[in-house]
Amino acid sequence: MKNAGSTRDCREPGICCKLQGNIMDSSSPPVGVCLDMCPTRERQERESQGRLHQYEIQRAQRASKGPRGGGRPTADPKKTVKEYSRPAAGKELSCPMDLRPPATLAQTVQYLLMGVCSSVNFRDLSSLAKTYSFVFDRLRAVRQDLIVQRIRGPGGALVLEGSLGFLLCAPYLVRDLPLADYDEVLHSTQVRESFAELIECYKGSGEFPRQAEFQSLLLLYNLGNMDTIHRALQLPCALRQTPHVQLGIDINKAYLENNWVRLFRLVNQLNCLQACAFYRHLPSSRHKALCALIHGYSSRNCRYPLDLLTRLIALDSPSLASEMCVKRGQTVTAGEQPSVLFLKTALNDVKPESPGREINLVEKKKGKASWAEVMIGEERVIKDGAQSHQTS
Repeated sequence: MKNAGSTRDCREPGICCKLQGNIMDSSSPPVGVCLDMCPTRERQERESQGRLHQYEIQRAQRASKGPRGGGRPTADPKKTVKEYSRPAAGKELSCPMDLRPPATLAQTVQYLLMGVCSSVNFRDLSSLAKTYSFVFDRLRAVRQDLIVQRIRGPGGALVLEGSLGFLLCAPYLVRDLPLADYDEVLHSTQVRESFAELIECYKGSGEFPRQAEFQSLLLLYNLGNMDTIHRALQLPCALRQTPHVQLGIDINKAYLENNWVRLFRLVNQLNCLQACAFYRHLPSSRHKALCALIHGYSSRNCRYPLDLLTRLIALDSPSLASEMCVKRGQTVTAGEQPSVLFLKTALNDVKPESPGREINLVEKKKGKASWAEVMIGEERVIKDGAQSHQTS
């Protein structure tokens, strides 16, 4: 029998199968035996080819901004993480020694969030771009291992929930990055596919402590999607009536009814992770709400308080509300109590604003928690911390 730590190709009949697209030739899925975040073979290969990320090299070499003696950087086995490999015809992706079992995948997600994301300076765009690309790629590889092994149930759910925590928070954190560093289409594709696989995991047997939370996150991310709403309404009664799911359903109902006052009142109740899931819908929701107000209160004899408008569409300051109104051709009057003169005849045809910083809806909800803790779930952090304390 070949040693599990061997770096040679796994060529025994019946062990490895080839992926052609997403279709495997073998009828039964392989079972991963790699207990490291990166298989030995890949780590040695990337080290020899100089393809290690700065987060994966030895700390001394990272501090000196280069390997000693002019050689290639040396991999740190405890920090090297398996990179995403694009499926190709004839390419072996299912060798057990290259696949990580559910426990190792969960450990990898924990490291990427609590070990890598927790150390990034989110105000340094260069550092943020490098961290985002690294974590995004490595989480794609995590999901790839899940797919190849066809892992479902609680084991797969735990891994996907952590991955989705990052994928949902990232668009808010990288909002100022240039297009070259953040592919919004690719990112949203990964979110949708991860949600689809997570829902499949929930269909298996076992306990899923965070299912209500992620059913709600799916409703918020796919705001107004009738298929998502219909599926949520078909959930078991006990699950459908949980506060998380009910809030998601109510927000979708208000959105479909164009009831913007109720929608933003409900949005203010979201926690930080939920607000990040809803974040991409904020500009269009505010635009539609403001257009509805312009048509509803259009009159030269009517003044709408700017402070009230600011609170109604959940903006951080009256100045932002004023900018939105002026951009749409509306008149904002100054004074002790600034107000807006709504005239639908003056309404400009403009696009919704680009997503920006949200202090009240997102950052204040985070409180003292780190972004890594928001991503992985505060309950999970508390639980893992308690277990570590007991074993120390």
